[in-house]
Amino acid sequence: MHILVASSDVIHARMTRFLLEDVGYTANHEPDEHGVRHLLKQGKVDLLLLDEECPDIGGYELCSEVRSQYHTPIIFLSEDCTIADKVRALKLGADDVLQKPYNPTELLARIEAVMRRYGDEDLRVHTTYHPITVGPLNLDPVQRRVVIGGRREQTLTEREFQLLYYLVQNASCVLSSRQLLQKVWGLEDVTDSNLVPVYIGRLRRKIEQDPLKPHHIVRVRDLGYSFRP
Repeated sequence: MHILVASSDVIHARMTRFLLEDVGYTANHEPDEHGVRHLLKQGKVDLLLLDEECPDIGGYELCSEVRSQYHTPIIFLSEDCTIADKVRALKLGADDVLQKPYNPTELLARIEAVMRRYGDEDLRVHTTYHPITVGPLNLDPVQRRVVIGGRREQTLTEREFQLLYYLVQNASCVLSSRQLLQKVWGLEDVTDSNLVPVYIGRLRRKIEQDPLKPHHIVRVRDLGYSFRP
C-alpha cells in the first residue's frame, strides 16, 4: 500500500515517512501540489496524508481539488485543529482529521480505520522475500520473524526485517552505511544519518545473546557492518 505525505514541513514529513515504512507501507513525500497531482494522476497513491501547510494553493484548496477528481482516501493534518478546522476539512472531502504533532500509534490506527471504510483489507506491502537460513538464523518473511538456533523467536518490524535480510544475503561482506541506506531505505542523498546504527542496535537487542558484544552483526571500523554466521 502506497501512502503519500504532502507537506512543506520536510523534517516532519521525513519522520512520518520513516514511521510508515517501518511498519510495512510504501511512502513518499511531496512538498508541493505539483508532485501530488503527478502521483495521483499516475494512480500511485492509495492514501493521502495532506498537511494544511502545503505551499501555493494551500492544504484546504488541494483537499477540495483532490476529492473532486479522485476517490483516494485523505487524512488531513492540522496544527491548530479547531472544531472549525475539522469541519472545514471534512466538508472539503477529508476522511479524517488529525492534529499535529500526533502520536505515531494513533496515526497508524487512523490509517487502518480509514482504509477499512474503503474496503482495503490488505494494508501491508507484499514482499518478495523468501525464507532464508544462515548459520543459526532462520528468517520467515511472511511473519517477519527470525528464529534463532531453532528455539528463540523474535518478531521484527518491516524495516528491521529488510535490514537483517540484506545483511544475511550478503553474509561475511562488509556493507557501508551508505550502501545500507541506498539498498534498504532507498535513500541516495543522505551523507550523515544515524538511521543505520539505530536499527543495527535494535537488531542486536533482538538476535544477539549479548547486544554489547555482538557475534553476528559486527561493525568493521571505518568501513561498515557485516553479518557473520
